[in-house]
Amino acid sequence: MPVDSLKSLGARSDSVGLEELELWPDAIWRLAALLRAGCSPAQACTHVAAYLVGLEQEERTEQKSGLLPIVGKLRLSARQQQGLEGARAQMAQLFETASAQAQKGLPLAGVYLKAAGQAELRESVRQGAARVAACWQVGERTGASLAQVFERLARYLETEIDLRQQRETALSGPRATGRILSWLPFVGLGLGILMGTDPLGVLLGSVPGALAGCLGLALAWCGNRWTARLIRRAEEGQ
Repeated sequence: MPVDSLKSLGARSDSVGLEELELWPDAIWRLAALLRAGCSPAQACTHVAAYLVGLEQEERTEQKSGLLPIVGKLRLSARQQQGLEGARAQMAQLFETASAQAQKGLPLAGVYLKAAGQAELRESVRQGAARVAACWQVGERTGASLAQVFERLARYLETEIDLRQQRETALSGPRATGRILSWLPFVGLGLGILMGTDPLGVLLGSVPGALAGCLGLALAWCGNRWTARLIRRAEEGQ
């Protein structure tokens, strides 16, 4: 996979939860630090895998003892927590496989490229594996310092996560406004009924009322689709 594919992978990262994306910069920073300290690729991958497994065990211990912060429980839904645990386990297995490959003296890029093409892995793991594979390829083909290459990748991923967080924060207002506007017609009907008028009778009991109701529903649908399209284009950076 060429290094230019990093940008194309970034375009798909919005489909992945932030909690899963945040696993990769931390793991890659550790990998870079271990390589810079003189560890072999096999040792570095083993340590990163052990770190990921330790995170999983630590979280389970905190859950059993009731020490897991309440904010952490509320921040993630059950589905998000399950996805995070699955991504962490798959990442640990990936680094363990890479360590075994390195101990045999074989190139590591192939391990991560293979993982990037496995549909059963989570999207965040496939994306991260493709990016790590590109870094190994750069080191294997050019002899560049792997520590520096991985450090640059970690910085890139952190910047990507920060930009997505800022984008989601900026779009939270328009999303809320769109939801409120979509409910306004029904609120208007409810207020009309509370005031003693008969808006439903007018809409359903006469041809002009029915036409006005159909026109209102069509405009509401168009407005909802238009707002959703604007938000989607903003999310895609267009």
